[in-house]
Amino acid sequence: MYICFFNKSLMSKLVVFIVLMLLSANFHKLEAQNPSQVQLAYKYYQAKEYDKALVEFESLYRRSHAQNYLNYMVKCQVELGRFDEAEKMLKKQIRRNKNNLQNYINLGYIFEKQGETDKAEAQYNYVLKNLPPNHNQIIQIANDFLSKRNFEYAEKTYMRGRNLISYPFHLELANVYAYQRKSQNMIDEYLDMLVENPEAQQIVIARLQARMNSNYDDNFVNLLKKTLIKRIQKAPKRYVYNELLIWYYVQNKDFANATIQAKAIDRRLKEGGYRLVELGDMAFQNGMYETAKEAYTYVIERYHGNPFYVRAKLAYLNVLYVEVVKGKINSRTDIEHLEKQYHEAINEFGRNTTTIRLIKNLAHLQAFYLNKSNEAIDLLRPVINLPDLSPNLKGACKIELADILLLQDKVWEATLEYAQAEKMNKGNAVGYEARFKRAKLAFFMGDFDWAQAQLDVLKGSTTQLIANDAFRLSLLIKDNTGGADTANTALKYYARAEMLLEQNKEKEALASLDTLEIRFKTTGLIDDVLFLKAKIAEKSGNIDLAIVNLKKIVEQYAYDLLGDDATYKLAEIYDYRLKNKEEAMKYYKKIIFDYKGSIYVPEARKRFRALRGD
Repeated sequence: MYICFFNKSLMSKLVVFIVLMLLSANFHKLEAQNPSQVQLAYKYYQAKEYDKALVEFESLYRRSHAQNYLNYMVKCQVELGRFDEAEKMLKKQIRRNKNNLQNYINLGYIFEKQGETDKAEAQYNYVLKNLPPNHNQIIQIANDFLSKRNFEYAEKTYMRGRNLISYPFHLELANVYAYQRKSQNMIDEYLDMLVENPEAQQIVIARLQARMNSNYDDNFVNLLKKTLIKRIQKAPKRYVYNELLIWYYVQNKDFANATIQAKAIDRRLKEGGYRLVELGDMAFQNGMYETAKEAYTYVIERYHGNPFYVRAKLAYLNVLYVEVVKGKINSRTDIEHLEKQYHEAINEFGRNTTTIRLIKNLAHLQAFYLNKSNEAIDLLRPVINLPDLSPNLKGACKIELADILLLQDKVWEATLEYAQAEKMNKGNAVGYEARFKRAKLAFFMGDFDWAQAQLDVLKGSTTQLIANDAFRLSLLIKDNTGGADTANTALKYYARAEMLLEQNKEKEALASLDTLEIRFKTTGLIDDVLFLKAKIAEKSGNIDLAIVNLKKIVEQYAYDLLGDDATYKLAEIYDYRLKNKEEAMKYYKKIIFDYKGSIYVPEARKRFRALRGD
């Protein structure tokens, strides 16, 4: 009864819609019922059984009229050399539907395969002429050209599409140019995209990174750099180019030039120095200390009071501290000047969690380089008692305090501080370090069994450096105990020498080593003795003697436990002490290639690249 009131036109449309939905459902049902046939068709094609594949694709096309199956039918006929059949089939399809441009591309492809270039281009140009102003269809047609490796017409399709609709197709064209090995065109598309849409920077960087990491084009990296520099010169206020050039330099570990670009942007945009601090950190991590200091100094001089000023100042002082530890800064005058800078920074920023590591490093400088151990202790004790200090920071300061107490020969007090640091940092890096220091102190005192037990636990530490040091010391004890009493006695002399060196008693340490060599000529500790003598010689300023002892290890004990240690130490001496770039690179390279499993490989690689100027 109520149906009578429906609009007849609406009713007819509803019927048509229902019929179409049923047809669509039946089609998908048919596909779902025959997934094996689809798989079989593709399997035959991939196996180059084109006769069988053609039969399956024809069957699928008759049921679905899907363009993809028709395309594969054409491919199969081409592979079988049945050009006439393929041509007739396509012309029939074109007569049925003149708006399906993919069939014109397929027909052109048939002509092209037969060497009829003019006929092929006529079909392709017809497609371009009748290209619809539709984004998705433009991409579909370009992809059809790409699937046939017709890059020229894929490019023309996007160029024509660019004129038809207000969409530039930068990424798509860049992809086509990549296939064609047209690096300059590809770079230009990416950079043009960046100008129009700066938010696309991460997409562009990801694409460029992929090209840089591949064997795409040997000249690509240099071409990208030249293009960016030219664009910066033409449009100096387009900072997006500077940012991309900074990224380029960072990828190539060229932090010096990255810093120059970062300064240029910072001066114009007044960014507060954040970019320079980040670059300084990266340069420092890669062993490029001068560049790091330059970046930090820029921020220190320009942004006093800014949050990044504090980071830059602390980081700058840390670089100088590392240079002292590595021997690059070794004169007492320079170290005293650094001590003054540390005091000024502490007075400026106060004693708080931000400056804890600064205070800890200053205490180390005073105790171990300036013979001011009492001042160092007085500096550390109040810091350790600061309220709300994390166990991690407190433990690190306690370890430093224990090291200084050991320097003063206060063994019991040092042991207590190590134990407290370990207790409050169970299972983390500071706790492992404290435990290792306790084990090492037991080794110094000749308690080899207890030290061995602790070291065996530490060999499984998650901290690589601690695990490595524990393994070495454990092996040293195992190799030189458990046999004759003379072995234990020789190791006690060696352990005593190590402890004396830790206490800055170089002459007494050397005397202990000399006694060991005289009394125990057949000991397996000779390479260890040579290494310790090298450390004593270096600390005393006798660099030539240090080199002699280290070279003996490299030449006579290269594949023993200290082979990589001696090689790396030689590299550092030539690098930081003697400023001999060639010799330093020689030994860094030896670490990289001769000791591939060494813990020193990452740092050796960084310094080698820095010295080579990569």
